[in-house]
Amino acid sequence: MSLRTKIAAALAGTLMLAGAAHAQGYPERDITVIVGYSAGGGTDVMARTVAPFLEKYLGNGVSVVVENKPGAGGELGFTAIANANPDGYTIGMLNIPSFINPIIEREPDYTIDSFEPVANIVSDGTTLVVREDSQFKTLDDFMSYVKENPGVMPVGNSSLGGATHTSLLRVLTPNDLEVTHVPFPGAAPSRTALLGGHVAASVMGIGEAAPYVTDGTLRALATMRAERWDQLPDVPTFKELGYDVVAGSDRGLAAPAGIPDEARDALVTAVDKMMQDEEFQAAAKKQDLPLNFLPPKEYGEHMRSTKEQMQALWEKAPWIQ
Repeated sequence: MSLRTKIAAALAGTLMLAGAAHAQGYPERDITVIVGYSAGGGTDVMARTVAPFLEKYLGNGVSVVVENKPGAGGELGFTAIANANPDGYTIGMLNIPSFINPIIEREPDYTIDSFEPVANIVSDGTTLVVREDSQFKTLDDFMSYVKENPGVMPVGNSSLGGATHTSLLRVLTPNDLEVTHVPFPGAAPSRTALLGGHVAASVMGIGEAAPYVTDGTLRALATMRAERWDQLPDVPTFKELGYDVVAGSDRGLAAPAGIPDEARDALVTAVDKMMQDEEFQAAAKKQDLPLNFLPPKEYGEHMRSTKEQMQALWEKAPWIQ
């Protein structure tokens, strides 16, 4: 075989390999999922539960790597997602309303339009909890005390202006009730402060509270879910107790705006298949993740309707003075 023939054969082989790789399509390399909170928190647990199933349904042998970028109540992570290269290889977890509230408070380095919604995955209804030995046995006990002692009750939350803080404001403000809001950098330190007696109550996601309610360490007075959660069926909703509020932390997957259609469609399809996977459902249940799937269109609409709700709340009760 002549040198020219060998070169031609080698070139043909290279082109065939390149064509095969191209035909394989997105994804062609590992994907990073940014989480704007520390390891071990609710969003991080969700991301690490989701990652192997994204790998399963995206295929091509790629890895999905969770990268924590905590700080500023999640804002550092949200900004990193928005400003990432929109090639589909850097995506991340958004928390509603936590990523929306900075847009209302000021002008962060992103807007709602900075993101391409993929899907909402978890809705962790804000839940009011006290220690098992607390004097407050019911939500009515708690509210009666707050009414008689305005501004006295110290209540922990997961961040100033975050989902749990603003959820409680949505209950208190229409009823002219006041507590002392005590912000912590996440549900875990808020829970620790409650167990140590440093606050009288705390608001956190029902999934974040579940292990401690189940083992009897904490008592859940009520949850702001739309309906009772089947994993804690004895915990009533605020709504059934006369407070027309449904609120919490909606955690979902998004990409920077402008990612290729191929990447977006592959991510949407992978999440859809994951949500129907019984193995994933079992893993989510084991991690106390209250699943609530919203496809891209509905997820985007939910972002915008929540912004309207939070804007209205801000005008009545700004959470940052």
